[in-house]
Amino acid sequence: MARSGGESESMFPQVVAWLGLVLALLLFCGNTVPALRERHQLRAVASDLQNLREQYDRAIAHARSGTPGAGGQQDLQSVLVAIDRIGWTPAELLSCYPAPVVREPRAAGASRND
Repeated sequence: MARSGGESESMFPQVVAWLGLVLALLLFCGNTVPALRERHQLRAVASDLQNLREQYDRAIAHARSGTPGAGGQQDLQSVLVAIDRIGWTPAELLSCYPAPVVREPRAAGASRND
């Protein structure tokens, strides 16, 4: 039952193989291209989110009472909170850091023996 050279072979297996290859390439490209676009968009969103987090952290640090750079406005409560953070009472702080004594300058013509 050998085939003779005159009989033509069927093209069906080759056509099925080629169609399978084309279908596989279409499925691959159809899923890969949107995934690449989505990955690019996710990276852009992650970058935007990181920028927003940095802005949020700067805004919190700026608005937090008693922190340097809060606009130079410190109310009494923020000073008391800062003193409490270091574990002191206001009386302990004043005893460790007394107010400097300000001496009035003498007049230019006044003598030292007065």
